[in-house]
Amino acid sequence: MNSVRKTLRNGLMAASALAVVAAFGTFSSDVASADGHHYKERNAAMKSMGGNMKKLGGAVAAGNAADAEAAAKAISAVAAKMPALFMDKEIPEKSRAKPEIWDNMADFNAKAAAMGTAADKVAADAAAGTLGSDPKAVVGSIGATCGTCHKVYRGPEV
Repeated sequence: MNSVRKTLRNGLMAASALAVVAAFGTFSSDVASADGHHYKERNAAMKSMGGNMKKLGGAVAAGNAADAEAAAKAISAVAAKMPALFMDKEIPEKSRAKPEIWDNMADFNAKAAAMGTAADKVAADAAAGTLGSDPKAVVGSIGATCGTCHKVYRGPEV
């Protein structure tokens, strides 16, 4: 039984490490894609963010602090890249990004920084063993920052 748990734990740790690598690997060093557009990376970043929020909730529910820390760090890494991802005003037809982002870039960047700060706190709490066991509360502590940005800068699904 212990060997099964150990194998499962090792598998989850490897999956978390791969998720972090995938989150970092989503972005090129110059941020722009091969065709010079950022919106593809923005879309990938947002999907990565959502996936890591789900991973965070699952890790908290399972009591797995290491996975929670990894997911929070991946969210923080995406938050740090947000200003560069939205540097150029590119709004393709299917984008949910509103023009208001570029009209008030300082506020947008501040909201991204707040998300990073919230994710860093969750990661630190997970590392310290003080994270808590309520997935809604933990994910919500970061999710609230997402909501403040989405209300102003994200349009409806198209």
